[in-house]
Amino acid sequence: MAQWQTGTFDCCAEPGGMCLCLRASCCGCTVWGDISERAQLPGGFIAGCCGLLLCEGLTGCGCLYTSFMAVEAAKKAGVEESWPHAICCSCCCNCCYSMQVWRELELKGIQGSAPGQMEMQ
Repeated sequence: MAQWQTGTFDCCAEPGGMCLCLRASCCGCTVWGDISERAQLPGGFIAGCCGLLLCEGLTGCGCLYTSFMAVEAAKKAGVEESWPHAICCSCCCNCCYSMQVWRELELKGIQGSAPGQMEMQ
């Protein structure tokens, strides 16, 4: 399996750049919502965003929730990611880690599961 194309602390790297960095810093749950949607996790954007807020608010363990999303997103992107590494990154610098995962999905062209258009008959 492949490795991440950008580093965990490449905060302003492309794609995303400074705008992604600001978004992850100010409202990181929306970045995790995008990751959830792109990785086709159950509940899509809403589950990724609101699930993180609920998990963090109720248990204080939002980093475990984001670790799950990151490992699943890495599988979709063909990146090797271990649970211990994901938990460590999520707990120590969730903001930077969310940007790394988001950029990887973007670089691989993984856009989620928008329904296809059907031809009328």
